[in-house]
Amino acid sequence: MRAFSTSLALAAPLLALAAPAKRAGSDPTVTLSSGVIVGTATSVLNQPSATGLVNAYLGIPYAQSPPLRFAPPTAAQAWSEPLIAQKFPPSCLQQFFPGEAGVKAKAYLNNPGGPPPPESEDCLYTNVYVPEGTQAGDNKAVMFWIYGGNNQFGTGSLAFYNGSSLAVNHDVIVVTFNYRTNIFGFSNSPEIPKNSQNSGYLDQRFALQWVQDNIRVFGGDPSKVTVFGESAGGYGVKQLLAQPPSPLPFRAAILESQAQGALGNGAVNYQIVLAHFNCTAVTCLRAVRAQDILNFITENSLGFFAVEDNTNVNSNSLPSIRSGQFAPVPILIGTNKDEFTLFLDILGLNGATSPSQVPGLPANLSSIVNPLTDLYNSLVPPITTTILSRLATDAIFTCPASSLSSAIVSAGRQPVWRYRFDADFPNVRFYPNAGAYHSSEIPEVFGTYFENAQTTTAQRELSKYMQGAWAGFAKNPTQGPGWPKLGSAGGKELQLLGSKSNENGGTTVSLKEADVACPLIFPVDVAAGFAY
Repeated sequence: MRAFSTSLALAAPLLALAAPAKRAGSDPTVTLSSGVIVGTATSVLNQPSATGLVNAYLGIPYAQSPPLRFAPPTAAQAWSEPLIAQKFPPSCLQQFFPGEAGVKAKAYLNNPGGPPPPESEDCLYTNVYVPEGTQAGDNKAVMFWIYGGNNQFGTGSLAFYNGSSLAVNHDVIVVTFNYRTNIFGFSNSPEIPKNSQNSGYLDQRFALQWVQDNIRVFGGDPSKVTVFGESAGGYGVKQLLAQPPSPLPFRAAILESQAQGALGNGAVNYQIVLAHFNCTAVTCLRAVRAQDILNFITENSLGFFAVEDNTNVNSNSLPSIRSGQFAPVPILIGTNKDEFTLFLDILGLNGATSPSQVPGLPANLSSIVNPLTDLYNSLVPPITTTILSRLATDAIFTCPASSLSSAIVSAGRQPVWRYRFDADFPNVRFYPNAGAYHSSEIPEVFGTYFENAQTTTAQRELSKYMQGAWAGFAKNPTQGPGWPKLGSAGGKELQLLGSKSNENGGTTVSLKEADVACPLIFPVDVAAGFAY
């Protein structure tokens, strides 16, 4: 039996809750310039004690869908009959690892709370969660979520991203949406202008502009938008900050476990795809069945990642920060204590304890890794996961977050707050030695953790605390999430969330708690080609 099989059993109580539970009464409607939308009044997902309702509008087109393959998004056409927006739209086409790694990635990341949505190129839709009773003119704060998935997979319709709890319990409007990934979102086609090759990132900006144009009719205020995202979604938030649209369509940003996506030679891989389908031009590839393209790139592990166009994407944010181009908005940034255990398990390396056990580790890193191993062995208290996990977590997540936030603070144009998520709960522990793994904070932020016999009081209370911090920041960004901003308290400015000292909430500690290894880590990042 696979190690992750218990995760599916734990998810069972949420299966019936992944779709909205409709309440009796008339359906809510709003009228956009494109036409009338009919939503549904639903209960809060996974919280039977919640008394408030949310008006959920699911599957609203924010762009023409399906889009022209590989091309930037365009405006959606108007509709003459009321649009019934009461079920989640299809996901965009998703690419996972082949073999066992892909099976695990799907189980852990592609809707562990229920069966994944169907996939289609017809996928450019938003979901809007509005507290019942909200009217146009109420000017509520808006939280705009960008999902992760290494820019290879992901969807805004996961049960874990259901915005009903945030909306009802904290009186905000939550927007999720789909954007294109893998070759369909980042084709690297030389026939497409360079600043249009990142159609996935252009989808994100297009959806954000849709919010600016339409959120008032839902009762939101377009001047009170906070963008927040996790992993590749957090990296997308960073690109919005570093290459900001004008006028700026948000006033605050939250980056959860943001990381530079794995790099691959998308330009070469695009030519491989062309040749396989006997094509010499993009027009030919647009005529190939989408599923055939997806099958080929998956079976051959062909990665497609963002193109550096210096318009929508630049992997190095430091020049933008130093030049004053970086969007001057309040920022909340953080990571999880044990990010990399998730990837070790997916890659079949859960038993690995040191970097020497990783196949293909560059030889030039050994002289850097050995002192780090000695450092981690000397830590008091000792680390709870393997040295390999801690090293990779620090190199890919913690220390880049430290460097980025320090650079922003040094520029002196905006306040920054940092957190680290430490919690480890049994009902979202999908594999042994999980710890506070990558993405494990998401059900706490959204209040969508599994409610079952293993749910703890600490888990419920921590979720309330984190929702209050996130939503409070969205409502009043300059006041922060409830702990000292960087540079204001002599370095005692890191908020540990769900740590052993306070499993129900937050504890403020020194930044050194997270950053102790970073002076030694920075050469590792340079050698590996990471940018901030």
